[in-house]
Amino acid sequence: MATLLQNLFLCTGTDTGFHPDGTLLIEDGRVLWSGPRADLPASLAEGADRRDLDGRIVIPGLINTHAHGGMSAQRGCCDEGNLFEWAASLAPFTSVLTLEDNRIGCELAVMEMVRNGITAACDCARYGAGLFADAASRIGMRALSGALANSPSLRKAGRPNWPLALEETEASMARHAGNGLVRHYLGAHSPYSCEPDLLVAVKAEAEARNLPFVIHLAESPIEVEMIRERHGMTPFRHLDRLGVIDRLSILAHCVWLDDEEIARLAETGAGVAHNPVSNAKLASGVAPVPAMRRAGVPVGLGTDSTVSNNSLDIFQEMKVSVLMQRVSTGNANITGAAEAFAMATREGARVLCWDDEIGTLEPGKAADLVVLELDHPMTPTPQLVLSDLVYRAGPQHIREVMVAGRTLYADGQFTFIDAAETLARARAHHAHSHSSSGFSA
Repeated sequence: MATLLQNLFLCTGTDTGFHPDGTLLIEDGRVLWSGPRADLPASLAEGADRRDLDGRIVIPGLINTHAHGGMSAQRGCCDEGNLFEWAASLAPFTSVLTLEDNRIGCELAVMEMVRNGITAACDCARYGAGLFADAASRIGMRALSGALANSPSLRKAGRPNWPLALEETEASMARHAGNGLVRHYLGAHSPYSCEPDLLVAVKAEAEARNLPFVIHLAESPIEVEMIRERHGMTPFRHLDRLGVIDRLSILAHCVWLDDEEIARLAETGAGVAHNPVSNAKLASGVAPVPAMRRAGVPVGLGTDSTVSNNSLDIFQEMKVSVLMQRVSTGNANITGAAEAFAMATREGARVLCWDDEIGTLEPGKAADLVVLELDHPMTPTPQLVLSDLVYRAGPQHIREVMVAGRTLYADGQFTFIDAAETLARARAHHAHSHSSSGFSA
């Protein structure tokens, strides 16, 4: 039976899709119709189960284009230092993580993301490529799951993870065959932790399976100098010369790109996962997002990990993405709420190569949505609602989260998982000493 959500302020995620008296018709997990109540054909709504949302705001599910869910239990272990100082001080905590640690971390991450209105995420691990997909699928969230290969000669912590990452990804693909909530990628950690032949090999395996290729790129000025010394060029030019950047590439960070590189990036069709809070915490810099978007580069928002950010909150990323651009340039008009909201929704879907299904609430798309109660003192208008969504809203305003037409979370309660029991198991697990396996998320 179709479900008609009515008496709501609908934000479809398109440029013009703000409807103060909106309705949303859902059938078989997809949007059958969306728009103003007055325009809804009566024949479509006939026989539908009607739900009154009492004027609440409905937006597309938020999309997290870059996360490391397996490390969620390690939040707060290292809060100081630049990227490389931070990674060195974090290594004693992450180098001993087991696959069970990773699995528990993924469960905690998925729970936090769903509570925060995130309905799809790209998760990056070193081992256990399908664990995030398993956790997300159990709870009902979408996952782009995989692992990032690295070269032992350049990243010595832990055992080699290639071709293990390929084997684990293929096993997860088989395990989730036919599951529309789960997609996969193959990735490499970064230019500084991967030899050129490994980068080429991983990308070739991804191409052979028509999977996205994920990599951290140009995150830190130290990385830029490191790659210049090794290869005589910037990280972006190094990867471009190797032929690993194309429309199925997802590039995390891209803080340090020049104008020529941005123009070339736009030509490739690759997408960028922008992580403003993590970049600020590690003093990595401010990514040239306005220039990338003007050039036509798809840019989505990511949280990165809870050890480089501490929260998995795309509302926070939206606000900080605007504020960092303004304060770093001294230009209060360089970007605004509309751009941030687009990056959190439809642009994020483009980055993950998933815009055929998600990112907007248009007919034919999946019914992935978030219901918020914002209670603006004035009569809500598109301008006021958009402003609230980016500059004020947070997880505390969420009343319901839906994926593929199924409610995963409502009024503070999960539908398909016992949150208290899951947290209790996590605490009990971490109360005991871990075996030193050399695994790392």
